[in-house]
Amino acid sequence: MNEEKEFDVKDAARELRVSEMTVRRLIAARQIGYFRRGCGQGRFVIRQRDIDAYRAARTFEPLAA
Repeated sequence: MNEEKEFDVKDAARELRVSEMTVRRLIAARQIGYFRRGCGQGRFVIRQRDIDAYRAARTFEPLAA
């Protein structure tokens, strides 16, 4: 079985090179995929594919000169 890497907010922030607050804002605005794991409210979990999709959506090719 191919396990996908999962990140908590702190590790996702490190991977994206942004602050933890920025990751929480992305989650609140539903700009990055996530799910909750655990009892009650649970903890945010962001998968590698969610990070890759977020990056791809914000990558632009240079304009031809």
